Amino acid sequence: MKTAAREITVYSGDGQKVIGALHRGEQTLVLGETDAGTVVAYIIGLVKPEDRAALLSQEEWERQSTAADRLCAFAQAQVDNGSIYVLGGQGETGSQITEAWITKREHGDAANIKRVVALWKKRLAQGYTNLRAFDCSGLIIRHLLDEKLISGDKTANGIYYDLCDPIDKSALAAGDLVFRKYATSSRMYHVGVYMGDGSVVHAKGRDHGVVREPLSKAGWNRYGRLKCFGGAAAGYYRLLKNDGKPYMSGADVLAVQTALMQKGFSPGEIDGVYGPKTEAAVRAYQRANGLEVDGIVGPKTWAKLIG
Repeated sequence: MKTAAREITVYSGDGQKVIGALHRGEQTLVLGETDAGTVVAYIIGLVKPEDRAALLSQEEWERQSTAADRLCAFAQAQVDNGSIYVLGGQGETGSQITEAWITKREHGDAANIKRVVALWKKRLAQGYTNLRAFDCSGLIIRHLLDEKLISGDKTANGIYYDLCDPIDKSALAAGDLVFRKYATSSRMYHVGVYMGDGSVVHAKGRDHGVVREPLSKAGWNRYGRLKCFGGAAAGYYRLLKNDGKPYMSGADVLAVQTALMQKGFSPGEIDGVYGPKTEAAVRAYQRANGLEVDGIVGPKTWAKLIG
């Protein structure tokens, strides 16, 4: 068996027609190698030579995959397994899912119970024997608990404010989280996993279960990067500068301050706030390293300072 390290297009046996794709973390049986590519058991499909290196053994996948890779793989597996939506569900499976359990989780709401049970029975009739039960936050929390990255439960709102650094939509990368916020408050009420290719996996609702659909489809309006994956400071995504009070702040500012201190350019207190002392330290660092001296951490200063 081989595991896909990223999304891989699968072609017909003659290499001419796209017949599907292997998702990040998905396993497939390799049937042979030809000059045209690698023959995989995807209704007998072909992976082209340029994608061959992305097919890893399970040992290689476990060694090379990042935390974000594993979250995406977990999320996609729930789509493939036909997993359903149940209020408060956190990955229950098999004999744990009964009509009595669904009734309890849905607080006796007859209409919602009927919807959940209908999809559950439909999935079983379709042959989905490995389906699990999640609500939107439970899909994220189950994986993070299993990976021992957190120690307790959170709602979608708690995931955003307690577990994530906010990021801009333009900075989204595979494994980041997307949220929906109420228009009249700061509360988040829904969450999904960004898959890195313009799509999102989320526990959509009682009539749909866990689905993968375009980012543009579901009205996502807030975005976050899990702190346990490195947070916003895991990569450059915005200009950092002193625009006056209230000063810019965040994990990326903290990363810059820490790097400056380590390199001998004191920003004052390391507090994650981009104030005058941090700006002065950035200017000194830029001057000493042949960079444009503007006190702004853009991509060139970030790359030199942090890499």
